[in-house]
Amino acid sequence: MPAKGLVRSFQPLEILAEGQIEAIHAASLQVLERTGVVFESQRALEVHLRAGAQVDFGSRRVQIPRELADASCRLCPTSFTMRALNPKNDLTIGGDTTYFSLFSGMRTVDLHTWEARTATVEENHDACKIADQLTHVHASTSYTPYCEFVDVPPPMVLPVSCWSRMKYYGKISRIGAAMDSHIFEIQMAQALGVDVYGAFECSPPLTFGADATECAIACAENGYPVEPGCGGVMGATHPVTIAGALTVALAECIAGIVLLQAVRPGTKVIVNSFDLPQNMRSGAPAFGAIGISLFQAAWNQIWRRLYGIPTMNGGVGPSASKLIDYQCGYERTLGITLSVLSGAHMINTVGGLSGELSYHPALSVLDDDLIGMLERFVQGVQVDQDTLAADLIEETGPMPGHYLGTDHTRKWWRGEGFMPLAADLLTYGEWMAGGRKPSLQLAEERAQKLLNSYQPTLPADKDAELDRILEDARRHYRAKGLI
Repeated sequence: MPAKGLVRSFQPLEILAEGQIEAIHAASLQVLERTGVVFESQRALEVHLRAGAQVDFGSRRVQIPRELADASCRLCPTSFTMRALNPKNDLTIGGDTTYFSLFSGMRTVDLHTWEARTATVEENHDACKIADQLTHVHASTSYTPYCEFVDVPPPMVLPVSCWSRMKYYGKISRIGAAMDSHIFEIQMAQALGVDVYGAFECSPPLTFGADATECAIACAENGYPVEPGCGGVMGATHPVTIAGALTVALAECIAGIVLLQAVRPGTKVIVNSFDLPQNMRSGAPAFGAIGISLFQAAWNQIWRRLYGIPTMNGGVGPSASKLIDYQCGYERTLGITLSVLSGAHMINTVGGLSGELSYHPALSVLDDDLIGMLERFVQGVQVDQDTLAADLIEETGPMPGHYLGTDHTRKWWRGEGFMPLAADLLTYGEWMAGGRKPSLQLAEERAQKLLNSYQPTLPADKDAELDRILEDARRHYRAKGLI
């Protein structure tokens, strides 16, 4: 039985009128047909040409007719299942269910000085072991938890990251895409008999790099889902207006879908939005900005209304804060909540801090509690004879009557609420007497307990096969003179 996820019991939040959706869609189809999209992969150009697109091999520009764009999107399944090593971690993407994924950080961070440093491979193992045991964490992006390692050369970072997750994180992972890394990551997934999904993110505006494209094609050929994604900065690589950014982003992802469906009709797709406003004072992406949520809520509504294709939200993943503090909390909570309510099927957020610059397992523990609270909210309010409790209310009457010792209270109190595991829930007197621990310290302690209790589940022969594939990757990059 697949992982439960957050199952919404009410209609999703919608912020666009029907006419607005149609206007954005029409503008994006115009961009595809007139402006076109650049694909730096020769193979992608040839596939598009065979599919019926107009291709200029000199400029590598592909112009896609409206009919081809629409027909390709309609080939995408509206839901699909992905296999994990343990069936309890399988995911069924689509419908009213939202899953949560780890978010990457280049480095780890010291929780006392807040200075970032490069993580060791062993620290990546440990972060995976902790996340593997978090109830409300269901998947992982690629290069996660960290995307730099001590004594690991850059070409080996993605293979090492995937190897670490496959060993110690028994949940669904994304793979790719840089310097042929997908070749070895697909081999690792095949060795374990699990599903992965391929990163296929646009280099905005309107350009797909060769590495991302080759990863996407390979995943489609092998029957794995693919994640076409947009990642513009509004005001820099995408238009500054949310409507304009949505127009370009929709065109970028549809172009990716046309390629995937031409490679293998029926390829499973989840479309990712990672658009951010630009901070016009500094020029940096405005992580944590409310404009991200506006973009993503509209993104979820557009894809649900037009094609029913599952959506991923990555823009709400990181905070602009460099600390795990109040700013980090409100930026993440608001963004994640709006993504859940607007119907995202996957949200990339857990553990990521300060843009994509850092990650910490203690934040993943706090995020697990946050998601648990959201899970309770989207379950809604159950109204029936038992929950209305009219007979009990009559029996109990006014004061001094109370409900504390009743069977009804014992039956319902857990299910009607949620008890976070890393929050300060003590009375003030208990807190003073117990060492005055802040929630971050409680999260650190819980992370350490999870690490100490981790039990490996990977069979020895599979473990050895992963090591062999990683060594093949090293030989591959040595032969190319890259390490």
